[in-house]
Amino acid sequence: MPERSLSTSAGVLAVALVVTAVAAGPARADRGTGWGSTPSVGVIESHVEVEVSSSGKEGKHLTSVGANYDPPACWYEPQYTGEEFDAAYLALLAGLSGAMGAEAKAEYDRLKADGDFHKGQDGRWWGMVKTKKAWDLPTTAPCTQSPGIVWVPTGNAPAGMLAVTPLMLSKIAYGMTKLPPPQVSLSPRADQQTVNLPTYVKFGQPIQPVTVTASLNYSGVRIAASTLAVPVSLRIDAGTNDASPASCSYEFAKVGGGYQVDSSGEACNITYQRSSRGATYPLSAQVTWRVTWTPSTNPNGAPANPLPNGVTGGVPQDVIVREIQTIVTG
Repeated sequence: MPERSLSTSAGVLAVALVVTAVAAGPARADRGTGWGSTPSVGVIESHVEVEVSSSGKEGKHLTSVGANYDPPACWYEPQYTGEEFDAAYLALLAGLSGAMGAEAKAEYDRLKADGDFHKGQDGRWWGMVKTKKAWDLPTTAPCTQSPGIVWVPTGNAPAGMLAVTPLMLSKIAYGMTKLPPPQVSLSPRADQQTVNLPTYVKFGQPIQPVTVTASLNYSGVRIAASTLAVPVSLRIDAGTNDASPASCSYEFAKVGGGYQVDSSGEACNITYQRSSRGATYPLSAQVTWRVTWTPSTNPNGAPANPLPNGVTGGVPQDVIVREIQTIVTG
């Protein structure tokens, strides 16, 4: 029997059917990560789930370094068995009347006659998912897929349509990654800096890596992608040119399950050369993160495919620098 599909050629009917199919189906959204849970007109709710490690619950979405890694604008994924799609269509018919109702009933009758919605057959009706912007990264690529529903036998991908892939899921996980802002401790303290004495930096607690997993396990399709963000370098800026050096960069060292910087043994440490004269200097910190992804639910698995690095910056610390007055007698 030839493949049967509903697409934009069905006009308003296809839009209405998609919305009704969402309402009737068992679609699941995220696990509390901000993924859209209420479908809008013409949008099927995705069955993709996103899980974020505890270290990534707070903070801000990462800023990509050197490249934009856009989340996909849309894709096709499995939605319903033949029985579920028939039930969704009946729910649609119950709420329509007039010309639209007549058109929908005629299409229902054609599907019924043309294989009874593929009931009992090994396969699924696939629908287009148009993602919502649940991230801060820009989405520049337009959605070029035609919205609709298409029957796909098990083991096949919808011909000529963009089926969901682990690479797409990696982009979703990347876009959903939040990184904690750097909060470095200074020695001496920020309000006790002294001219010509070095400023040492350290984290109160080691920074933990951040993992995000985006997965689809529905209607016989089981794929996933996991990202791993690890801090690799820290840059400190004095907030004034009256320091030598005015900035320093440090590599993170692994400490237990986290990553730490302790500049007390480093050759480079910011040294203020002039007092802040009753004001403050805004000392700032920025962390660069290395991000990789694996085509599985294990962010530490293999292969570890590279993604663009991410950076996070914290709120500058107001540094007070004083001069030590020395009296020389002879």
